[in-house]
Amino acid sequence: MEESDAAFQDFSIEMADLSVKKSKKFDRQWGVETGGSIMQIPVIHKGIVYFGCANHNIYAVDAKSGKEIWRFRTSDVIHLSSPAISDGVLYIGSYDHNLYAINTETGELLWKFKTSDKICATPAIADGIVYVGGKDNMFYAVDANSGNLVWKFKTYDEIVATPSVHNGKVFIGSYDHFFYCLDSKTGNLIWKFKTRGEIHLLNRPLVHDDVVYFGSFDNNLYAIDIETGKEKWKLRMGIYGNYMSPVIHDDTLYCSSRDGVLYALTMDGKIIWKYKKNELLGMPAVQGNRVFLSGGENYTFYCLNMSGKELWKFDTQEKVYLGPVIWDSNVYFSSFDCHLYCIDTDGSLVWKFRTEGQPSSYPEAQEVFSIEVKIPQETAKEDATRKKYDFSGLSEEDSTSEYQSRITYQVSTQYSSKGKYQIDSKTEEF
Repeated sequence: MEESDAAFQDFSIEMADLSVKKSKKFDRQWGVETGGSIMQIPVIHKGIVYFGCANHNIYAVDAKSGKEIWRFRTSDVIHLSSPAISDGVLYIGSYDHNLYAINTETGELLWKFKTSDKICATPAIADGIVYVGGKDNMFYAVDANSGNLVWKFKTYDEIVATPSVHNGKVFIGSYDHFFYCLDSKTGNLIWKFKTRGEIHLLNRPLVHDDVVYFGSFDNNLYAIDIETGKEKWKLRMGIYGNYMSPVIHDDTLYCSSRDGVLYALTMDGKIIWKYKKNELLGMPAVQGNRVFLSGGENYTFYCLNMSGKELWKFDTQEKVYLGPVIWDSNVYFSSFDCHLYCIDTDGSLVWKFRTEGQPSSYPEAQEVFSIEVKIPQETAKEDATRKKYDFSGLSEEDSTSEYQSRITYQVSTQYSSKGKYQIDSKTEEF
């Protein structure tokens, strides 16, 4: 008998008795450590690929050859804050608390703006202002030319979300469960919309036809009227939360959930098709008649047709979380294996660029969630509080579980430090 079978040999359950609960705040991104891993959506500008790295560097690499042009070093990890470029200037945030403005041609520092804590979100630029949020709960508007503060807005928790700017409005989510609409010039609140989980957006909220679309860790994808802040519709996607906004192509929305499903949706939230994998999926990109998709925990990059059928896959040596960019018939994406990849649209390697350092440590993908198994009272044994069972196959976590009461089996994990986890039996419902 296999080990996983042995763990369940003295009781049986119905699948309806399994539930997934949120056990703590989703804050795994702050646990990444220094190394050569890349967790970025690269940006291509005038034939040059720009990206940041956990080894503290920002790189400029020739998009055709993969040769390094320049690098700029910050004082700490660059993680999830992808570059934003406007008028020949690259803007990016770092764990050293700074927002940087760098000349795209020379790699020379133009200015840096100091915040009170780490920056782990991609900036947005509009009308000469750079917008970015950080771990200090603040959302900043900074003059793009001088680096001087224009205004700031305080939320009630960390900001790990990329903003969108549209028609004088800025849209930003926070870990305080609110999605905010602010006046782009003054920072005054126009409206806010409350979800039931952290809002953690790796890409910009999608604004289309006066509707803004975004995901939340309450497992829902939301469509909100940009004028009133009222919900138009929502769709429950998965069990491990939503951490991105959809992308749009030919009036179809494409969005991944953290439990391994890519959804193709109508504009009113109806499911057209689903592509399922047993892994955390990243962000899709659509061009022509193909959908390109990072495969997260399975170290794989996928290409699908417009019906959701897999055409080919490309394997890396580590996690591939963030979405690709497509330029000049090639696809560019980053990996935790310390490489930036350039492949053609048929899945063949063109080149790969190696950063300095070894792969960074990173907390497990689902550490914020727990799986709870309930069994009828009459079947619970008197000595069950002394028994332990291995639920790692259910939760995709390296954890153990202990029978918590006479009717509930539970497994959960909590990030502590340096990639280590400890058992936490406290849970709360969404």
